[in-house]
Amino acid sequence: MKRSLRRRIERSVYATWGKNPKGRAGMVGALLLFPDTAFADAPFWHPGEGFENCTGYSWLRSNGDGTATAVVAGVGPKQRPAYDGGVWTEEEVWTVTAPEEQLLEVSSLWDKPHRITWMLDEPDAVIHREPYAAHPVAARDAYWERFETVWGFTPFTLEYGRNPLGDGRRWLLLTSEPGWDNIPDETDLLRVTHKLADLFGADVRVYRYNPAQREINGPIERHRSPLALKPIIAALGKLGRP
Repeated sequence: MKRSLRRRIERSVYATWGKNPKGRAGMVGALLLFPDTAFADAPFWHPGEGFENCTGYSWLRSNGDGTATAVVAGVGPKQRPAYDGGVWTEEEVWTVTAPEEQLLEVSSLWDKPHRITWMLDEPDAVIHREPYAAHPVAARDAYWERFETVWGFTPFTLEYGRNPLGDGRRWLLLTSEPGWDNIPDETDLLRVTHKLADLFGADVRVYRYNPAQREINGPIERHRSPLALKPIIAALGKLGRP
């Protein structure tokens, strides 16, 4: 696998290297597609049928009667009373039902979901608040925080509120850019991609840089910085898996 992966990465580098000096010439992306079994022990939580992800911690459901319901996890303290009427000091999970147009206009669920607190000023909003720390979504978040501390990355499921690779599919897009001393290059990309694919059973797709679009080709619209390789390299070194 490593030999085949090296050939694919090198072909993608040479496709643009030296041909577009003002752009990110030679940049290449490796997309890891993780199987369902790769993270079988990860806790899962979802607010229920009909809810769609807006971000990794906000969801929305149209109720079909002119109203919609939003769920936002990890809403931080503001200058308001807490859910129990006391001083608001801990994060909360908010479930808000309101006229759909009003909810979409005020809450900014795809951009700044913490603005769900603005619904307190909307008289038609029905708001349920509960402590985040005791909520199942907190266990999910804690799992992935620990995972990133150990491995240097967290696999993605969403991009702009949707999964471009299919519902529930976890993936990781890594990129490299040759010609820089302080930026991981194609050798680093090969080493890390091969190691993660071996450890987690991931399939790998390699995509070249598209100078016209100034992006990596493939189904992921927004590439991650080559610097994302650095914490993974460090984590693998600590684990004795260089």
